[in-house]
Amino acid sequence: MTVLRETMRALLSLAFCVLLAASASAQSFPSRPIRMIVPAPPAGITDLSARLVAEGLRVKFNQSVIVENKPGANGVIGVREVLKAEPDGYTLLVGAMGMVVLGYAMEVNPPFDALRDLSPIAGTAEYATAMVVNNNTPVNSVKEFIDYAKARPGKLTFGSTGTAALDYLAVELFMKETGTKLVHVPYRGGPAALNDLMGGSIDLLIEVFPVVMEQIKTGLIKGLAVSSPYRLPSLPNVPTFKQAGVAGVELTGWLGIYGPPRIRRMRAWCSARPSPISSSRARSGRSFAPSALSLPGSGSRRFRNSTPPR
Repeated sequence: MTVLRETMRALLSLAFCVLLAASASAQSFPSRPIRMIVPAPPAGITDLSARLVAEGLRVKFNQSVIVENKPGANGVIGVREVLKAEPDGYTLLVGAMGMVVLGYAMEVNPPFDALRDLSPIAGTAEYATAMVVNNNTPVNSVKEFIDYAKARPGKLTFGSTGTAALDYLAVELFMKETGTKLVHVPYRGGPAALNDLMGGSIDLLIEVFPVVMEQIKTGLIKGLAVSSPYRLPSLPNVPTFKQAGVAGVELTGWLGIYGPPRIRRMRAWCSARPSPISSSRARSGRSFAPSALSLPGSGSRRFRNSTPPR
């Protein structure tokens, strides 16, 4: 519970800055419920982070913060909901790197222009992925899985939340680095893919760590490696990919708060405020960490540096 409180406190500090800035008359804001759009199904990392922020804000402001899940079309349904909202700070988007950056970068004709249509306010958290397999899979290490997959080219399956998602990118990197061939099975959310992995319907996930952490810790699945540059304190016995012999699979995702493109005053006010977010996240044992991106302006810079212009 201490870990959860620390995470909520850090996310709340970021969101407090964001929402306080939404109106020049900060004393009267918010005067009605705030909508927080989550373009993903419940129980995933995007949903979890949104609900942590929403609960903290509800207590802080004594005002309702309504989390609305709008999954589908790789986040496009949720994004469109934000784009048609008034730019008054009462409708915000919680977006992950895969939805906001990877989809925009990978698709020939993306359904929205990430640089033009969204205002990146700040980052909230960073997270690694974890390579996991079913307990009945006869492997106990990354090397054993590579050998197992190479003996069955094109026969093993992996799940992901879509071709523009971090979990898909992680497996593609893994296959490239190891010379293995796996068959993709898409899912609408990480929890659904995890359920099928535990049930034996698919063979592999390299899923965002918060989705699979408890199942690894309780022994419901096998954790073979994590994609962070360091071992995660909550799972000290699970090596990094580099330690497991696959140096090319090192990546972390990030979450951020976004608004409609015309919310300029909000970002300016946040940039003028000092942030209480700590950048010492790597030392924590939480499943996803308050991010140095939460420092005002740095989330916006990373978003723009990560997103190629068209």
